[in-house]
Parts: sequence; C-alpha cells; structure tokens
Amino acid sequence: MSLDDFTFLCRTKIGFGMNSLEHLPFDLSSMGSQKPLVLLDKDAKFGSTRPLIRAFKESGMTLGICPHLPRDLDADKEIEFLKTFYKLYIDKGFDAIIALGTGKVVDLAKALNIAVTLGPDALKTGALKTGALKATDLPRVTQPLAPFAYIPTGMGTGMETDTIARFKGKRFSSPFLAPDLAIIDPQILTQDTFDTLINAGLTCLSVCCEAHVLSGNPPARAYCATGIGLIMENFVPLVSQMIASQEAPNKKAVKKLDTKTAKRHLARLAHASVITGIIMTNCRGLLSIQLGKHLANHCTASPGQAMAILVPAILDLMANKTELGNLALALLGPDEFSLLPKPQRPGAAIHKIQSLLNELYRICRGTSPRTLADTCLDKQAISDLAQALFSQSEISGTECQDIDPKQVQAILTHALDGRSKDRAYQNLS
Repeated sequence: MSLDDFTFLCRTKIGFGMNSLEHLPFDLSSMGSQKPLVLLDKDAKFGSTRPLIRAFKESGMTLGICPHLPRDLDADKEIEFLKTFYKLYIDKGFDAIIALGTGKVVDLAKALNIAVTLGPDALKTGALKTGALKATDLPRVTQPLAPFAYIPTGMGTGMETDTIARFKGKRFSSPFLAPDLAIIDPQILTQDTFDTLINAGLTCLSVCCEAHVLSGNPPARAYCATGIGLIMENFVPLVSQMIASQEAPNKKAVKKLDTKTAKRHLARLAHASVITGIIMTNCRGLLSIQLGKHLANHCTASPGQAMAILVPAILDLMANKTELGNLALALLGPDEFSLLPKPQRPGAAIHKIQSLLNELYRICRGTSPRTLADTCLDKQAISDLAQALFSQSEISGTECQDIDPKQVQAILTHALDGRSKDRAYQNLS
C-alpha cells in the first residue's frame, strides 16, 4: 500500500457492550460535567431511558431528560424545540448534552451545543444548502463545546458521529461537533423499523466500500474494513429475522425467542454506523453519497439504497484493480478470499455487493431494489439525469475523485442493470 499525504481524525471515544452505560457518568465527570441534559429520539421509549437513569443513580450527578421529539419534526418545530431546550439548559444550569437516539435528535443536540456554548446567534451564520457546496465553504466552530455523548437506540447512517451539524436547512462544520463519547449498549437498543434499517445499513456499507478503495487514507481503510465486516456478518441476518418475525403465526413467541440475537446483531450494526461517521469525517466527497442522496429524489429508492446500487458502478469504473481486489478481503472474509486467484478478486468484490442487493430483494419480496431499473428509473432519462446530478452534487474537486458528467452517465448506465464497465462505456459511444 502506498502512503500518500493524508490526515485522520477520530475524537470520539467508543464504549461498546453490556453495562457500557455504567462508565458514562465517570467519562462525563472527567470532562467537568455534573449535570447532563438528555435529548430523546422520537422512537426512544421508557425502556431505553430506564437503563440510562439507572447508570446515573449512584453517580451523584443530576440527569435532566427532555420531552421526546415528534415524528414529524419540520423546520418550524425544530426551532421551537431548540428554544425550549436552550432555555431549560441555561435556566437549570446543565453542563453537558446526551443524545439518545439517531438522526434528527443528534443534529438538534449538536445545534443546541453550539447555541449554549457560543450563543444562539452562532446558529444564524450557517451555510445554506443550495447549489454545489464544498466542505471548505461550511462555517466552522473554532472552539470546544460542552461535553457531548451519543447513545444510539438503533443503527444510524453515520451522520451522528460526523463533524457536520444540520439545522434549519443550514450546515455547520467543526471537529468539535463530533460526539466526545459514543456508547453502544445492547440493553438500550430498540427495534429499528424495517425501512430505517435498510437505509442505514446500505448507507454505511456504501461509504465503507468506497472509502476503502478510493480514499487513499490508510487509517480510514482500517476503519472501513472493520465496518464492512460488522455489516456483512449482521445486516442480512437481522433483516431476515425481522421479516420472519413479522410473518410468523405466533409473532410474540418468535420475537421473544430471538430478542438476544437481534440485539446482538443491532449492537454490532450500531457500532458500524459509529465507525461510518468517523470515515465520513476523514473522506469527504465520496461519490456514492454525493450522487445517491440526489438520485433518491428521482426514483423510488431511499438514499441508502441508491448509494448501494451506485457503489458497484463507481468502483468498477473508477477503482484501481489492486485496491478493488483488497476490498474483497473485507467483503468475503479471509477464508473465502484466500481461495480466490488474484485476478478474480476485483470482480469478486463487485459481485459480493451486488449479491447482497440480490439477497435483500429476495428476502424482502421484491421491495428492495437491486438495480436502478427496479426503482422505476427510465433508461431514456439517464443522460438528462446525469447532468442534473452533476450540477446538484458536491462532486467538483472532491477529495476522493474528480468526475465529469459523462462519467456520471456511465455510472448510471452501469447501475441501471448492473452491467460491466466495458458495456457501460460502450453504450455512451
């Protein structure tokens, strides 16, 4: 592996396993906190807060718990909740923030941390998400914030441990926005919804696979390999178990029987999503993210599904064969990898990602797409869509790859039916 110039940042301490919550009071107190405030995800139930309360019971610390966020949290409600939480934090003298959940609650926690540390006016200077916006254009928080802990209740998409915060259509960038602590404890995990799990799992797999091959960042590749291993071992088994539980005649018996297995899978997937956020911080401009999130607006796939469909095409069209072959080790595992002749390894890596999408299609009864053709995307729209995605996405001058509209069109053509690189480019001539 060639060692080019790179930087790598990981400022989040990860605690994993049963009773890892018991260490949280000590970790927060070591950062000077004695009175943390907890923000709750819309899906965080009393069963999730009870272990957290128990962990602080004999700590001598005061734990404040905010009301749950609603499911339909639009921009106006987001502002109202932030004002309420800000007043509570300041008036009651809280000194740290805990985000319990995934997604929007973490963004709101990051925004609250900016407000209580730098003042509410600091949130007015965010960069609007309009047009092509590079990471270098984002306003930066340049000083440490209050201690911030993230406790997932399910699998996130990685944005939770990234150094980006999104609030009211704006984005803020700073290393200080990453959580100081990420605590993954199986006892606090709740069942993800099916769609949430599919989107999160495929998002994390896409990020890890692309960064492993295209980032040129050796420490990030090590994280990617770990994340890929966790996803490949636990993602499909958990999805299969959820479907079996939903379709079983005696659903309660099946859920009770497999609770420990499901939580073990989910805990490892939550770990993979924490790792993914760290990768996102160090590998900006991944094409799967930049193209996939906009492609989802033009078809029936979720952003994660769109990313996973595009990744084989991106890697096939743009990757060095040696690096693509190395990805096969993470995807296949050492036993299967060792049986492959070296020339077959790049193709095996591509095939493994596509096989996972095919398997999801099977166990999900055709509701999870394998290709762009499964998302009701019209072949005739590929050319115009490629130009639109190029103009909408932040891919000009990315850290991983430079790309032009014709290459975007080749990626979409490849992903339309999973065709090989040569056939994708041949279609453009």
